[in-house]
Amino acid sequence: MSDKYIMDGHKLFWHLDRVSAWEKGERIAPLHIDVGLSKGCNLKCIYCFGELQGNKYMKGKDVYFPREPLLKYMREAGEAGVRSLAIIGEAEPLMNPHVYDAIAEGKKGGADISLGTNGVLLDTGSQGEEALENLTWIRFNISAATDEAYRKVHRSRDFETLMEKIRFCVAQKRKKQLDITIGMQMVLVPANVDQVLALADLGKTLGVDYLVIKQCSDTKDSDLGVYDRLGEYDSFEAILKEAESKSVGEYNVIVKWDKVTNKGERSYAHCLGAPFLLYSSGDGRIYPCGAFFDQREEEFRLGDLTKQSFKDIIQSDRYWDIMEKIRNIDTRQCYSNCKTHNINEFVWKIKHPPEHINFV
Repeated sequence: MSDKYIMDGHKLFWHLDRVSAWEKGERIAPLHIDVGLSKGCNLKCIYCFGELQGNKYMKGKDVYFPREPLLKYMREAGEAGVRSLAIIGEAEPLMNPHVYDAIAEGKKGGADISLGTNGVLLDTGSQGEEALENLTWIRFNISAATDEAYRKVHRSRDFETLMEKIRFCVAQKRKKQLDITIGMQMVLVPANVDQVLALADLGKTLGVDYLVIKQCSDTKDSDLGVYDRLGEYDSFEAILKEAESKSVGEYNVIVKWDKVTNKGERSYAHCLGAPFLLYSSGDGRIYPCGAFFDQREEEFRLGDLTKQSFKDIIQSDRYWDIMEKIRNIDTRQCYSNCKTHNINEFVWKIKHPPEHINFV
């Protein structure tokens, strides 16, 4: 089954106007931003990369992007030329009480809006219904298919609550014939590979549009205990292919094969893709890479959206000075399979063409 969403790649081919402007050295607006809304989370998943970015779990429940600057940001981003905003961040966005207003405001601003969440806190009343009407997609992060496994992987007793929230979304989509894609995402680590097939079946039963099985990002120091074990992923091939075979009709099981099997290796030496994809943190600060949320923070902070407008930030000299600094970082020190990875592979080739390019 093909990946009709191109989750295991990039979509810059459909934004060549922005790519061309970047190639000419123009100061472009990013195409996409991963938007954090909170520094807290109600779960404590065993593979949480957000923990390395300053996610404080329940201790961070009161640290979130304040309402007025958040709504201004969501509105200004679309007006500035940002084409999509994924409310996903380093922690759980639904811990921010203003998340539903942010979704509506972002949509009004002209950007496509999406939500990545563990789903437990999703409102099933009017706020949740309105959110589904404004979202291009909603994705539930779930890496275990039973209550028992969910308690081990996500360290939570909220499995049945999550099932209710997913069923609510599917029912609303069908009832109102909403143009929204509903998905589930599994982060694959050696400890939960036994859940792959059961999750593929669960997604089909729930009536979602897809289950995507992705790699686990980790630092080169293996802070999550995964980077040192990436060689084991080759042995998961048979079970992942069996999961893919459970795709049927409009339901897709998608494996991010490239990132699952590349052992964290890169084909590019430097990060050129940062101008196309930004990351804003749950406290309202914005960066070229999520790795700087909690380390070298002052050095790589592009701006503070609680104090500055988005437009002023992306037009500032500081912003472009930091982009140049990022461009010179040796990516051998970067964490594995970052979200800018596929973009980097593409723009690196543009800047480093082969010999005899006219022989197409």
